[in-house]
Amino acid sequence: MQLGSISQTNSGRSAIRVVDDFQTPFNVGVGTKVTSGAPTFNIEYSLDDPNADGYSAATATWYVATGFSAATTSVGGAITVPCRAISINITSGTGAVTANIVQAGPV
Repeated sequence: MQLGSISQTNSGRSAIRVVDDFQTPFNVGVGTKVTSGAPTFNIEYSLDDPNADGYSAATATWYVATGFSAATTSVGGAITVPCRAISINITSGTGAVTANIVQAGPV
């Protein structure tokens, strides 16, 4: 099992959280918390390889995770699409969001 968290304050993308796309079955639990202000945000995932030479989160292709689109309050759910990285993207408003991430699998 992998545990981690990411945070973002005001508009833009957070640092990424790399996940293991080789886990079978693939299941990542995500719990978000708005820690200040009134941001609108997405939890997004990428299939791009963050370990590849020249990787940049800014130029990676990101997809909005089901159940995490245009969120304005704390929300929880799962990402079951095998992916390689997860991030918070605050799309409007000001404030801060933290996401706790747990990936199922062996320690």
